[in-house]
Amino acid sequence: MKRSRLICALTALVMTMALLLPAAASAVSGTETETFAITPVASDGVTLTYDEADFTLLCSRMFGLLKAEEEKTLTLTAEFGEGWTYNADYTNFFRGRDGVSVTTGSGGSKIFSYTVRRGDLFTEDELMTIGVYASAAELPKFYITTQIPFSQIGKTEYVDASFTLTLGTKQFSGGDYEGTGYIKGRGNTSWSQPKKPYSIKLSSKASLLGIPKTKKYAIVPSYSDDSMIRNLMTYKACAMLTGIDYCPRCEFVEVYLNGVYNGIYILVERVSIESNKIDIDEASADDLTGGYLIEKDIDGKIDYSADQWFNCPYWANQSKDYFVLKEPEPDDSELRSQMLSYLENYMQDLHDAVMGTSGEPYTRYVDVDSWIDFIIVQELSKNIDGNLKTSCYMVKKSQDDKLYLTAPWDFDLAYGNPATTWNNADHTHNDYYDCPNATSPQDFMAINSSCPWFDTLYDDHGEFRTALMEKYAEYRRSMIPAMLAMIDSQAAYLSAAVPRDEAKWGVRFVNGVTQLKSWFASRIEWLDGQWLGESETIDLDYALNVENGTLHFTPSAQYPFAGTVKDGRIAGMSGNSGADSSESSFTVTIDMQAGETVSFDYKVSSEENYDKFLFIVNGATRLTVSGEHDWQSETFTAQSDGSYTFKWSFTKDYSVSGGSDCVWVDNVFYSGDQLAGLLGDVDGNGVVNTADALLILRYAMGLLDTLPHIENADYDGSGTIDTADALLVLRYVTVPR
Repeated sequence: MKRSRLICALTALVMTMALLLPAAASAVSGTETETFAITPVASDGVTLTYDEADFTLLCSRMFGLLKAEEEKTLTLTAEFGEGWTYNADYTNFFRGRDGVSVTTGSGGSKIFSYTVRRGDLFTEDELMTIGVYASAAELPKFYITTQIPFSQIGKTEYVDASFTLTLGTKQFSGGDYEGTGYIKGRGNTSWSQPKKPYSIKLSSKASLLGIPKTKKYAIVPSYSDDSMIRNLMTYKACAMLTGIDYCPRCEFVEVYLNGVYNGIYILVERVSIESNKIDIDEASADDLTGGYLIEKDIDGKIDYSADQWFNCPYWANQSKDYFVLKEPEPDDSELRSQMLSYLENYMQDLHDAVMGTSGEPYTRYVDVDSWIDFIIVQELSKNIDGNLKTSCYMVKKSQDDKLYLTAPWDFDLAYGNPATTWNNADHTHNDYYDCPNATSPQDFMAINSSCPWFDTLYDDHGEFRTALMEKYAEYRRSMIPAMLAMIDSQAAYLSAAVPRDEAKWGVRFVNGVTQLKSWFASRIEWLDGQWLGESETIDLDYALNVENGTLHFTPSAQYPFAGTVKDGRIAGMSGNSGADSSESSFTVTIDMQAGETVSFDYKVSSEENYDKFLFIVNGATRLTVSGEHDWQSETFTAQSDGSYTFKWSFTKDYSVSGGSDCVWVDNVFYSGDQLAGLLGDVDGNGVVNTADALLILRYAMGLLDTLPHIENADYDGSGTIDTADALLVLRYVTVPR
């Protein structure tokens, strides 16, 4: 009789549990296991040896994380070629995790080992970016010699020059180079900076650093980019796009101007119509339909007397929008006029179709694959110029009405670069309030009213939006992890050469790389939330507490902290990223005795000295942190008995955002809460499991007179031991953590 009652009660408890699980703090989607293959990557100069069968991990999923369902040790050996040195700062072998072992083997090799424990949590990005990276002893050196001082070289006229290129540690096809040609200044804002960019035209086509043969090169310094990586990383990643046919090839060089060291640049091929770049036939008098290479531009960056410009059918940016015909450049002025007139009419037709005013389908004029790729790249980088504002290239082919976007270009002010302190908002020509600043990792940069074409396609055409989201999901497991890994690999590659550039130009390379990595990770998190579907809600108490902790936190009404996944952790994240003059916070009040402690972990990524993480106790600020800080721990010790109110806050000033523009908090632990590790453990075996839930249920039903550890039975703190406590314990032990 009693056994039957118990079974019925337990059955009812499980059924109730099933109904409540969708709203439970730790609800997750499914417990099926999968085998995840880990493929470590290596930079140039590094050879990895490991057993592929060992680098698989049996996992389940929770909150988008991979949870290890087995214990195993992963070991690999890295050997380094001549001139290459192991770089511990940027190598990522389970970086930041306890228990990683790195030892030195024969010949200077490094042996890496890490034991995965059952229950460990990982992001896919962490496992997909495991890699060992090396620094090059020497970068390629590019010597440019002219008969006049470089201070006299301008942007208008080419001057004679000779060029010598010597390879460094990294080897390229073609080897060293000597030749002649011409050089002139280039760029707009960048030309006004001390470390100037230049266009190069060789006397005859040549392959430099493995770039296919061409006469047209440029050296670009990325003076505003402390990491020096943004442009190169983007160009190399874009080679993985499937919808854009061409992206510029480039490599790092150290540049010497008339024998004087001038720092680290990228040597990059210039965008042009050529068989190994943009392979189309140029338009002619016999065929005005194409092909054309066109650049989108704005007033202030156009030379109206020299450039082949024509009107844009919209004006959405702060200064008037135009197009420039880059190629062909016919000598015949009448032909040139005919081409520009044709293109202006063509762009108007495209505009009318996209905006829905002509009745023509937008698909007649829009090459969907290249437009989607272009938008994804611009949104990943949150490029302030990538909303078809400036430095955006497109191709119109012969006898083809579609416009193809191509050659993503100029990303030194992208990826949350703190130097980008403006936006594209304009009271007169766009919606203004939907145009975000460039430094916050949130909000769309290209999909807003500053680019009416992208905005309309995304908002008004569900099939376009769906295709974009599907392509993003594809790149999320290919190109995007490669970009994350590339930041580390290229930073390692440059490291030995950076001090010379720092001495000349004052660049803060380490800070720049750190800021780039932090911002990009947060940008991906935000885009994931937009394009990968709804994610599971993570209860804030569950996210903030140390495991099994029972503290109840109160978030601020406006911009509350929320549960999130960060660096393989489930943590709380501030909610006011990008919101000027705002605060996001949460509080808890605890009655403490002298000597008891409250500890927590935190991570900060913000505008240094202005947007601040504060830890406040009874109204007194105990900790203030801003800038870029990886996970750290903080402990408060009560000096006397009493009530203590703790507040964790992220405050933003009236302008500018930096880094990820937020703070994360995790593992809040109250030492005086003896139930933190025992609550629910009524049998005293040190583990909370279904046996404890069953014992509490039997006690609540009057089937037991007492419990071995009855002090741990009131799970909800109501003062009464009842079936609700059994339900909560069962929920805790049956939901993966």
